[in-house]
Amino acid sequence: MATISARRRAPAMPSDIVIVGGGVAGIAAAVVAARSGCSVTLLDSGSAVGGQYYRGAKSPESGSGLSYEALRRAFDELVVARGIDRRLDTYVYSLARRDSGFVVRTRGDDRHRGDVDVLESRAVVIATGAFDKQLPFPGWTLPGVMSGGGAQALVKGSDVLPGQRIVVAGTGPFLLAVTYALISAGGNVIAVVEANDPVGLARHAWSVLPAAGKSADLAKFVTALAKKRVPYLRRHRVRRASGTGHLESVTISRVDGDWRGIAGSERIWECDALAIGYGFTAQTDLAGQVGARMRIGSDGGLAVEVDERQRTSVPALMAAGETTGIGGVDLARMEGLIAGVAAVEQCGRQAALSDAAIARGMRDVLKLRRFADALHFAFPVRDGWRDDVDDQTLVCRCEEVSASKVRGAVSDLGARDARSVKLLTRAGMGWCQGRICAPAVDALCRFDSAASLIGGSYRPVAVPVPLGAIAAES
Repeated sequence: MATISARRRAPAMPSDIVIVGGGVAGIAAAVVAARSGCSVTLLDSGSAVGGQYYRGAKSPESGSGLSYEALRRAFDELVVARGIDRRLDTYVYSLARRDSGFVVRTRGDDRHRGDVDVLESRAVVIATGAFDKQLPFPGWTLPGVMSGGGAQALVKGSDVLPGQRIVVAGTGPFLLAVTYALISAGGNVIAVVEANDPVGLARHAWSVLPAAGKSADLAKFVTALAKKRVPYLRRHRVRRASGTGHLESVTISRVDGDWRGIAGSERIWECDALAIGYGFTAQTDLAGQVGARMRIGSDGGLAVEVDERQRTSVPALMAAGETTGIGGVDLARMEGLIAGVAAVEQCGRQAALSDAAIARGMRDVLKLRRFADALHFAFPVRDGWRDDVDDQTLVCRCEEVSASKVRGAVSDLGARDARSVKLLTRAGMGWCQGRICAPAVDALCRFDSAASLIGGSYRPVAVPVPLGAIAAES
């Protein structure tokens, strides 16, 4: 019989500030805090800092504001000069309030055996990012079908292409970023399938595109597609993925304004990889554990509510980056800087940034947030995708719960909210803890997703953790 064990390391000295997340927002907060004389512990589940956007980056490209390259160089120097306690391959499974600050519980990367730690701090910055939003459709569980972020991570992190003939589909400008990454790595992208009409961008985001510093990025992506003559199908959607044992083709059709398929427009495209995505979902678990107030973002998803200094409703708890609302890497960087300032002030110190620099950063946050909101309005997720989800389609992959069981929980068993559906079907009780299927369950059941999200409860354990870890703590 396998033995599950864990060992608690000797308690560490309390830090002034614990930062959860080593992406661009977390790094920015750490740089400000360390330069201001605070003791800093930075925790990240990855094997290197940089987050998903800069995964595997050797010479990152700069966006608006302080470039990532300069930020990363400053961070590496401060690890040595100011003793930033950088802990990689570390998962935070619990965050709790104490009178003097916070208690942060972590485990190592090994799910079955590994060190556990209980850290204390005066302030916490949550910068845990986001994950891909997925919507089910017939064939979406076939090998070869993956999220857009997953395909990008394969290329950036491992220099591995997802297939020989790749279709990129879904909605939003992230599709262009994924396509650019695949093309740059030598991939053969045979089509980009956009469910919305980018003409909507002209109504919502075009006016703020130059101000947000995004014109160059857009030009780069469009030029790459044009050089490779990649078809860009607007108002089209992948309706089905087909294959025996692995992906062999996808069925694509034109759709109307609500994403419902137009009869007679179906076309089969042979491919062995499909990268598909419908935006992102913010990681709010840890903030929810301590009762931080949430809001519904312009994309309809849940986000941590913050003020102009990135302070949450919980004293001494700051949040930055995608966890406060999906907005992109430049917004995350600026929010991280401001969150670092707020954390330093919480510790009774003067931030190592001038008042003018702080004010400029706060203005940049507002500008970039307006741009992000405009994009969400231009590329919404419409309801028509639900029409393609037949009864046999799996909605919860972890627990293998089909659409018929989810719908039946409402029509036959009287479920009136997402929690009831979970208890009746086990949808959302699997390894991912509902991160993948929860939005789809709400949508298929016609629940008010916003009300469901705001009123939801949070598990006391944010990520899977061995019982041995809890036993070691006690």
